[in-house]
Amino acid sequence: MAIFNKLALLATVALAAMVSAAPIDTTVPVRHTTASKYPPSPSTGASDDVVISARASSFSGRGTWFTDTVGSCGTPFDTNDMIVAMNAAQMGGTSMCGKTVRITSGGKTVTARVTDTCPSQFCSSGSLDLSQAVFSKLAPLDKGVIAISWEFA
Repeated sequence: MAIFNKLALLATVALAAMVSAAPIDTTVPVRHTTASKYPPSPSTGASDDVVISARASSFSGRGTWFTDTVGSCGTPFDTNDMIVAMNAAQMGGTSMCGKTVRITSGGKTVTARVTDTCPSQFCSSGSLDLSQAVFSKLAPLDKGVIAISWEFA
């Protein structure tokens, strides 16, 4: 029995040494696990990887633009309104309807209201579909896709 105890103690010490030899890298940002892995856009370098800050109050993804006139929140709108369609993963049905978001891209920031849901095949978690008015304040419409970061205002 004494030999068994010594072997068990040696195995425990060896295991503890192996675990402590592999520290956790806390400098790497946490990535949202449901984000699609689209390749970067050739024009922007933006990808749909979503980086969430430690407090999960800031999000990033791709910004695109749309031209609909009514969305999932039931509020009519047009291309001149400062609105966005939030990605389905973060929209939560209609729970985000009417919320305000602050969007930043290329050193420019705009504020817009959530009035629609962007389907998951077009917007992964972290991405927003912007009205033409919002997009054009951040970049020319012909750019089509931009890297954005955003937070609830």
